[in-house]
Amino acid sequence: MEWTREVYQLPERHGWAAAPGHKILVVDRGAVVLEFPADWIMEPSSSQINIRDGATAEEGTCLLAVSCLRLPPGDWSGLPLSRLLLEAIEGDDRDRIAMGPVHEATRDSLTLAWAELCVVDPSEHRECRSRMCLARGNGVQALITFDFWPEDEARLHPVWDGVLGSLRLGVPVEDPTKGERIA
Repeated sequence: MEWTREVYQLPERHGWAAAPGHKILVVDRGAVVLEFPADWIMEPSSSQINIRDGATAEEGTCLLAVSCLRLPPGDWSGLPLSRLLLEAIEGDDRDRIAMGPVHEATRDSLTLAWAELCVVDPSEHRECRSRMCLARGNGVQALITFDFWPEDEARLHPVWDGVLGSLRLGVPVEDPTKGERIA
């Protein structure tokens, strides 16, 4: 996937507003819109957007990754996200120590399912937490993963809640210089 970075000078009264201390991420002209901490660093990779709490992977203590897929028109309600999430978890090749329950939520036109895994980090060879969320709505499906160390859970749990709480899918962004508060 090819990425193009575009920077816009926003006019006065542009309408974009994030919660205090946050930035807004808009992927693929509004396919995915969410908020993340303002001092975190965002960088695209070949298949996802990576957001870290440090300038590099070595400086960061966590990784929030966001990817999206535009779905063909149709009724997707017969394909439960919880089942797809469990299949994605089965495809995770890290050594799994434990898995928590699948959480499901629906709001407006958004449905999501997420679970937390305890896995062995392949490079550090120690326990890591990995939250995986599949969300679907308005013709878009998003995968959001959040990897962090167990000792950082209390600090990062509000970040996860903020990401999921601000998540919007299939929000048309015709003019990036105009927007609305998303949360």
